[in-house]
Amino acid sequence: MSCSIVLDFDGTITESDVLDRVAKHFGDPAVYQEVEDGLDEGRLPLREVIIREFRPVTEPLAKVVDWVLENARVRAGFAEFVRDSRAAGRDVLIVSSGFHELIEPVLEREGVDVELHANRVDARPDGWRVDWRYPDDCDECGESCKRTLLPAGEVIYVGDGYSDRCAALAADRVFATAGLASYLAESGTSFEPFSDFHALSRSLANGVVPPPS
Repeated sequence: MSCSIVLDFDGTITESDVLDRVAKHFGDPAVYQEVEDGLDEGRLPLREVIIREFRPVTEPLAKVVDWVLENARVRAGFAEFVRDSRAAGRDVLIVSSGFHELIEPVLEREGVDVELHANRVDARPDGWRVDWRYPDDCDECGESCKRTLLPAGEVIYVGDGYSDRCAALAADRVFATAGLASYLAESGTSFEPFSDFHALSRSLANGVVPPPS
């Protein structure tokens, strides 16, 4: 059976959530906090949150990309992990709620060529417009989410946040950090901790899935 490794980008491949940092740095911090509170309280879906967070961003895309390249740090071992996973016969793909326009420059900087599923953005001077690329109304969570893009066969999922929840629940093996780890622990769902790609490689080499916590 085929095996795919699905990676989130912001806060998973990168050490911090670059999408959040861009929204706060170049957008309106008050709008950011308002919609993030709505997400946390279950009043707003993720799609609306991201669309509203980026409407106040008016800087040229090139300026924001330069900032991202200066500030986005990837977790240790990322490029080696992709290379070694492919050598072991595992497909690797990135599924992100972020934007191709901000992710692709980082991947190019790191020398990583990998299948990428993400949203698009039209960086207008009167406010960025998000071109949302995920199907609506997931049968499981009711939102526009990543689950529908999980490949057939065995899936190993690695993520950190709200956008990873539904997809992680459909995966065969999950590595989680930050908010996703807290969510899975609270729901009694088995997962393994994620810290960096060197540790992830060692865990996959061992091939042992822990019992539910």
